[in-house]
Amino acid sequence: MNVLIRTLLSRQSSLFTCRRLLTTDKIRRAFRSSLPTDKVRSSIRSSPLNNKQFPFGSINEKNAILGIIIINGIVFVAWNISYAHAKSNHDHRLLSFLTNNFMVSWDGVVRHNRIWTLVTSAFSHLDFTHFLINNFVLYSFGPLVLNHIGLPAFIQLFLVSAVGCSLAHICYQGFYDRRPSVPAVGASGVTMGMTVLYSFIRPFDTVLLFFVIPMPVIVGVGAFIAYDLYRALTHRQGNIGSAGHIGGAIAGAMYYVLKIRGRL
Repeated sequence: MNVLIRTLLSRQSSLFTCRRLLTTDKIRRAFRSSLPTDKVRSSIRSSPLNNKQFPFGSINEKNAILGIIIINGIVFVAWNISYAHAKSNHDHRLLSFLTNNFMVSWDGVVRHNRIWTLVTSAFSHLDFTHFLINNFVLYSFGPLVLNHIGLPAFIQLFLVSAVGCSLAHICYQGFYDRRPSVPAVGASGVTMGMTVLYSFIRPFDTVLLFFVIPMPVIVGVGAFIAYDLYRALTHRQGNIGSAGHIGGAIAGAMYYVLKIRGRL
């Protein structure tokens, strides 16, 4: 049993970076954004982004988000089964499979060519709180973004943000933090990308910081990005993947500029 698997079994190590929702938890809990009005919804339905041919055109918006949450749930259950097998039966096969295929690290991607983990790690959560918060944000905030850009663009944004988050994490660990074996999991970089894109589409929507302080959504999102940047540059990430959050934010911003701006 290698060092990483022993670390996972103990679940108590600073060598594991979790893209926990420092950012996205507060985005949904602290930023209470209103749903689009009927007028806005009507204009959204007629958007060119929603009229394009899409290979999964029969999938409706609600089912798409539920599908992502179900995948997250399957992977989460698999992690817990793998822990049980490893501890009770000393069977580490499932744990090794998940470690190799649902965690992203510099060593995994660059040294072992596990490119797919740039995406699969976004569906991976190890503890219930992390799983619950990320999926709550996705279920409650995701429709706001999806209603504006349509299902094809939403799926593209999800994948782009996942890859951007993972690339930022592995580059940070490989070049700046100098701990290339540190892995990361979680969808918070994805939800960060969604939040940034939404703040560009409706920058002056009023939201309440901590349910009390009103501010434009773009100001609130910018504040959390600045906080993540501070944590990353000062090596104060802890087990929160601030670099990954920033990568997800950059990916969301780039997707808006290249694919969405001027088309809504």
